[in-house]
Amino acid sequence: METQVDDRHPCPPTGGLALDQCLVPVTLDDRELFAAATGMLREPISDASFAASLCWCEPLLLRRAVINDHVCLFSAADGDLSMMLPPLPTRLSSDAELAGALEACFEIMDAANDRGPGVERSRIEYVSDEVLEHIRSIRALPLSASPMPGDYVYRRDALVELAGGDLKGKRKLRSKFLRENPDVQTADITPADIPECVELLSLWRHEADLRHEGEANDHLIGVDVLRERDERSTRRYLELIDELGLVSMTVRASGRLVGFTIGEQLTPAMGVVSVEKTHPDFAGAPQFIYSEFCRTRFEGATEINAGDDWGIDTLRYTKQSYRPSKMLSKSVLTRQPVHEPGGPEPSTVRLLSRGRPAPRHAEMIGGPTMSIRRATAEDAASMLDIESRAFADSDDRFTLRQIRRLIANPRARVAVAEHEGLVAGWCVALIRTHRRTKSGRVYSVAVDPAMTGVGLGRGMLNWMLDALEQEGIARVYLEVRATNVAAISLYTSAGFRAIKTLSRYYAGDVDGLRMLRVAPSGAPALTDGDLS
Repeated sequence: METQVDDRHPCPPTGGLALDQCLVPVTLDDRELFAAATGMLREPISDASFAASLCWCEPLLLRRAVINDHVCLFSAADGDLSMMLPPLPTRLSSDAELAGALEACFEIMDAANDRGPGVERSRIEYVSDEVLEHIRSIRALPLSASPMPGDYVYRRDALVELAGGDLKGKRKLRSKFLRENPDVQTADITPADIPECVELLSLWRHEADLRHEGEANDHLIGVDVLRERDERSTRRYLELIDELGLVSMTVRASGRLVGFTIGEQLTPAMGVVSVEKTHPDFAGAPQFIYSEFCRTRFEGATEINAGDDWGIDTLRYTKQSYRPSKMLSKSVLTRQPVHEPGGPEPSTVRLLSRGRPAPRHAEMIGGPTMSIRRATAEDAASMLDIESRAFADSDDRFTLRQIRRLIANPRARVAVAEHEGLVAGWCVALIRTHRRTKSGRVYSVAVDPAMTGVGLGRGMLNWMLDALEQEGIARVYLEVRATNVAAISLYTSAGFRAIKTLSRYYAGDVDGLRMLRVAPSGAPALTDGDLS
């Protein structure tokens, strides 16, 4: 059948019109359009909300189109064009109409990403299991799905009571807050409260930027970038509480604003907590405001959806600590085969050999038969062989697919060390994007056990630091077990310093350390020839 587009903003799949002519921002006038589309869902995820689409429109550069009577929501926030929701029908539609909308959406994204740099491929994110099942039933669509962070859903009564051993710590913190602030008061957010809320929001972001310096999510986007977007969307939520019919609450102690929160009734049985900000000086405030908000604003609900964790380790830990009753899964759809994501231990440098130091700014170490160079696809099998010999536990090893993905990743710098023409070790660093700059993160350094004691690990670390520095990346982070004295000593000698203790960061409740190295300024740019 012929693909039909919105008469007001035509956007033919051929890309004949400029994207700014056919994709338009989400406005309040789109409320009924989105209500018709999301109202067709049996169990919507937190992202399938008109309030979320409207309030995140500016931070995520959201644009919408209507194709075959399906609402199609696009985002250009990360340097390419992707979709923030799958096409959602505004009426009962046929499989052919959905297939036509999907094809048109991919053609629109492909056209935009071919013209720009494109940090990722064309993709549809935030696809719930309900919609994914329907799309998969259309056999003619050759799409691949890969998981992304899902929504955390809790029983409302569990959050209200914070009962049981699992939530004992939360309960104690809430009690501590009430003991120290006996005159606490709660109320709906009014226009008069908004300036104070905005001031608290700015403080929250500043303190969080300091506390989580150098962190990034699973896609290597700095959490400072995500937090900046969150601040902008929160300001929009504050402005639109009444227009969108949202529920809200302020918490004050002795008249001072301690925190505020905003949410909505997604379905009759499920409330969503969209915004929650608290003052960092008030211990127990997050536990109190979360529990009290669920108790007083969602009396008719049986479940509370707290959204996903953005792929951020620390946020994931916090959301898991409230013991979700279930997860609402989300997927990413692409037209290419799915690559296996991540690695075996994404938050640590797994191995560094100990030996004599290697000279800085030199690729040759341990004599003329050893050298370090940029890895190529042809090295993948040798790197896999090192993994199998260096790590007895298969769960600690990178797979061949993961190694190949790292080598091909434009945000990764992968190097191998050679001894007498054979690969004897490999290392990788990841480049993260922040608001105004980029940083590096040492991700893994692995050495053939037969080559320990010759300074190979130190040499690769130095090579990687030099490569990042010459690309103009001055700040490099890594995480390490607090018990690994030898590795900490090595990193310290390379210029790293501990900046944060990470409580129970590793398996077995082992603490970690986040370390930072700041290179001298004015590093020269690295040319392609330098990494050949």
